[in-house]
Amino acid sequence: MNAGSGTEARELLLAGYQGVLSTQSKDMPGYPFGSVAPYCLDAAGRPVFLISELAQHTKNLRADPRCSFIVVAPGEDIQANARLTLVGECTPLLEAADIEAAALRYYRYFPDSLDFHRIHDFRFFRLEPVRCRYIGGFGRIYWVAPEAVLRDNPFAGEREADIVAHMNEDHGDALAHYCRQAGIEPGEARPRMTGIDAEGLHLRLGVRILRIPFPAPVASPGQAREVLVAMARAGR
Repeated sequence: MNAGSGTEARELLLAGYQGVLSTQSKDMPGYPFGSVAPYCLDAAGRPVFLISELAQHTKNLRADPRCSFIVVAPGEDIQANARLTLVGECTPLLEAADIEAAALRYYRYFPDSLDFHRIHDFRFFRLEPVRCRYIGGFGRIYWVAPEAVLRDNPFAGEREADIVAHMNEDHGDALAHYCRQAGIEPGEARPRMTGIDAEGLHLRLGVRILRIPFPAPVASPGQAREVLVAMARAGR
């Protein structure tokens, strides 16, 4: 099929938070080795993983960084669900600034792993895609360049951390309302914002991570505030 625009592929990558990482087997050369891996995205929209040095996929990546990573949209029929495969190279983060930036965001998404890179033998790895394959259903199958899928996050770093902290500390009722507007009843669970980008936000609800898209992209904290307020008022 011809290459697509990348919009659907990007939406799936943003909506997901786990997938299957397939590496080149070190113990069985020539065979792929797949394993489940949670992820979040870095400031440039690339998947970041926190993996143990003892894990087989880590040993494989140390020997050969070439890999693929597939994200599948949730649903009962896996054959009918959208899926995105990123083909590229996955390498460890080495610069202290990159590691701290990854930790700042990753542990908001996966708090049960807090400080694993400091107190356990875990490392942050980042996938640099060289090509992407999207399947969205019949007639929607295409290769797409990484630059059409990845997007810089205008709020990356401390700016995002400040917005997230403010929403979690002062606007818990709004976060619960966002869940209900998305058709998800939070019940006794307390939603926590984990991240925000130009096209939406993520909420953690128990062990689930929910993607709440914005009606239109935003580019500044002021625009983000306007959208968040409007979403909190919608339907009330």
